[in-house]
Parts: sequence; C-alpha cells; structure tokens
Amino acid sequence: MAKFDYIKNSNHKFIPLKEKDLIKAEERLKFKFPPELREFYLEVGYGFLKGNNENSISRLMDPDTITDITLREGIFEYDPALERIYEEADKLVFYEVNEGVYLTLDLNDTQRNSVHFFDNKIADSLESFIKKVDKENEYFFDMME
Repeated sequence: MAKFDYIKNSNHKFIPLKEKDLIKAEERLKFKFPPELREFYLEVGYGFLKGNNENSISRLMDPDTITDITLREGIFEYDPALERIYEEADKLVFYEVNEGVYLTLDLNDTQRNSVHFFDNKIADSLESFIKKVDKENEYFFDMME
C-alpha cells in the first residue's frame, strides 16, 4: 500500500520523478535526501498543491531546485531570502509557499523530519505536513505568533 495515495487527486498537480533524476541531484549535493522526501518523490513526484489562495505558489520543489538552493547556485546564488534559513546548517528548503518564502525540513532526525516555517515547527513529519496541506494549504499561517 502506498503511503501517499491520498494526495494523488485532481486538486493538485504533480510531475512524476524518475529515481535516476533523484540520484543525480543527490550526487550533486553529496548526500541523500531525507527518506520521507525520497519516498514522496518516488511515489508521487513533485509539484503544486492547490489550495484556496490563488496567489500562493504552494510548491513542493523538485530535487534539482532544492540542490540549486542548497548549493546556492544559479538564480539562488545571491537570494537574500535564503540568508536566514542557512544560518542553521541542519535545514533543507523543500517547499515554496510564495516567492522568497520557504519551508524547511529539519535534518537532525534521519527518519521523520519535522517541517518548519521560519523558526516555527508546523508539522512533526513530511507526511503530517502533506496531510494538513491537503486540507488547508496555508494552515500554518494560523500557527504564527
């Protein structure tokens, strides 16, 4: 049984990903993506989670974009929105809320990476985050102090 079947519906737009493309990005990074993210990529892919805010991007980024961000290459080389995120080396940008607004996975836990919006933990795992976003794509704004 597939772990992320519930997200494969017409509300969202996902692009399938081949394992060889995932491995290629990991080779550039010199580390593997977190297991739960790898599982999502291979089962579902990457793409856009449609929600009720038409102005929101709500994009689970592809491995190449995450790699560019992490390595600060291409258009992300001088992106000021990333400065604060990478003050902590244990975070991985994986989701674009809107232009210059990102969510991160905490890399300290090797099995279930918590999801963070700036300094606020918004989900205990990627699976938990995806389930919440499937119901309300910007649920985490209500969690901000």
